[in-house]
Amino acid sequence: MGVPQAIVVRKGGQHFAPPSAPRDHEPPSVVAQHLREALAVALGLWPLTGVVLLAVGLLFMAGMNGSP
Repeated sequence: MGVPQAIVVRKGGQHFAPPSAPRDHEPPSVVAQHLREALAVALGLWPLTGVVLLAVGLLFMAGMNGSP
């Protein structure tokens, strides 16, 4: 079995070759997929992420305030 021939489509008197097929990549691992989804959620909810990071920073600074 060889490489399939390109099909030429005629549309409006002009010849167009169809777009090339997408490359077959192996799917990402489950861990990479979950990390990508977590990053997408964190970036999608960036105001909430910013508030949470600010609260964690303030709690850390308040805890360090009483230390010698």
